Amino acid sequence: MIAVFSDIHGCFYEFQLLLDYINKNFGKFKIRYIFLGDYIDRGPSSKEVVDKVIEIRPKVCLLGNHEDMMIRYIKTGRSSWLSENNGGFYTLKSFSSIEKIKEYFFFFERLKFLHVETLYGKVRFLFSHANLPSNYPLDEAIRWKGDYSSFLQENQIPLSESNIWYRIVEPIEGYVLVHGHTPTYDSKISFLKINGKIVDINIDTGCVYGGHLTTLLIPENEQELKETSYNLIAINEKINEDKISIFELGGDL
Repeated sequence: MIAVFSDIHGCFYEFQLLLDYINKNFGKFKIRYIFLGDYIDRGPSSKEVVDKVIEIRPKVCLLGNHEDMMIRYIKTGRSSWLSENNGGFYTLKSFSSIEKIKEYFFFFERLKFLHVETLYGKVRFLFSHANLPSNYPLDEAIRWKGDYSSFLQENQIPLSESNIWYRIVEPIEGYVLVHGHTPTYDSKISFLKINGKIVDINIDTGCVYGGHLTTLLIPENEQELKETSYNLIAINEKINEDKISIFELGGDL
């Protein structure tokens, strides 16, 4: 079972509630975690969130625009990270100092840009912090080993069109895109269907803005599919569950 989180934004209380619920109700499955970025900023407990994410295994951790802004600010002083709108001050308060944040660069500087999982032998899930243009250089982004700024410069990609900032929903051929970044208007996950198949799933339900923190549970094998009645399960910290039929995913199951 894969548990996907995005845009925790320092909301440790809600994060821990969901982790406890997953362990209690789905602990019989082997859980793998995928985090889509924006662990920090705006909420009160960024350090606690990062400490917990570091502790969790196995996991894949992606870069969000807020981690990128923080890294740019600390390295160069050139970013709007500490502006009131972006909420970096709350992260600085949580960690207590810039020097303490630097001690966590072993984590922040190793965050991946994109991640791909092929499930059920047919459906390719693309995990990203935000949306991305349909012509985005996926292979290069997945393979890239350097920092994000260098990747954008090498591929001549404006920051606004990067996969940590882009907000326009564009189908990515051959993939089901799972992302966050843009809070949904009704605090529920949103999805885009084309020809009856889901091709885009947004799981940012705006927890730090008074909405919910949502995790998306994706069964990985036949046993898990049967026990979840062939559904994806979206759970928020109020322990409300929504289900999406696996058969609505892109691909021919």
